[in-house]
Amino acid sequence: MDTNHNPIYIVTGATDAMGTVIARRLAEQKKPLVLACRDQEKAQRYAEQLKAETGNSDIQAVQLDLSAFSMVTDFVNRIRALNRPVAALVNNAGTLPRHSRISPDGYEHTIQVNFLSTALLSMAMYPLMTEGGRIILSTSISRRLVSLPYEFPAVSNFTQIGSYAQAKLALTLFSIYMSTVMKTRHVSVNCVNPGVINTSVLALHRWLDRAADYIVKPITNPEAGVIPTMRALESSDTGFIFQGSSTQIKTSSILKNRDVFIKLCNDTMRIIKKHLPNDSDTSD
Repeated sequence: MDTNHNPIYIVTGATDAMGTVIARRLAEQKKPLVLACRDQEKAQRYAEQLKAETGNSDIQAVQLDLSAFSMVTDFVNRIRALNRPVAALVNNAGTLPRHSRISPDGYEHTIQVNFLSTALLSMAMYPLMTEGGRIILSTSISRRLVSLPYEFPAVSNFTQIGSYAQAKLALTLFSIYMSTVMKTRHVSVNCVNPGVINTSVLALHRWLDRAADYIVKPITNPEAGVIPTMRALESSDTGFIFQGSSTQIKTSSILKNRDVFIKLCNDTMRIIKKHLPNDSDTSD
């Protein structure tokens, strides 16, 4: 069978603990797969491993670095060059750096990677998606511990857990906007809360503060953590947060302040719109 035009499944951060499991599950289902990772060599090795172990030859690695908008744009252009529709984008990649640094675009690195670049990637991928496509966004229970400052995302007073939690809260709220925009083509947008996974993004060290210690209990293994992601990929629902093996809640249920939500969406679109392809439909 000619697979050159079969819709592809993109998994970001596909070489981290949970990403490897998601990628393997999709490979076993014989889905055409793109491993979108910062470490191209590591991703290529894993792609070859999956090919050998699953018998799925339609797997490739494409470099993706979320630390700058220009690198997200480069990735989108490489996906466009494949000339294949996108069935699903699983936004699994994330970062939890110990120290603050500013991205090339002038934003806190944690906010850039976990929110702004992820939002840009999702919006840029929308025109390439099949009708009935899926966009999955990874959220976190840590979002419950924070609120968004008025200046967000332009200004973030960095703390390791606080900035991470703000990024996840912002991404979860922005998913409400995306699910509204994308429903005209029946592209679903859902968040998944995998629980706290023992990965390279979040490890138990003595430097973690009490808030972090609260967040990281209990530890879930990656196999259990991917359950809500696989559920979301199989669901035709949109605008939900999937958790565990059976729970899902409307994303809009977490919306507490409509003014903050509107400002977040307006500011985010103002920031990322200049980096979007001309065919991206961002109207309501």
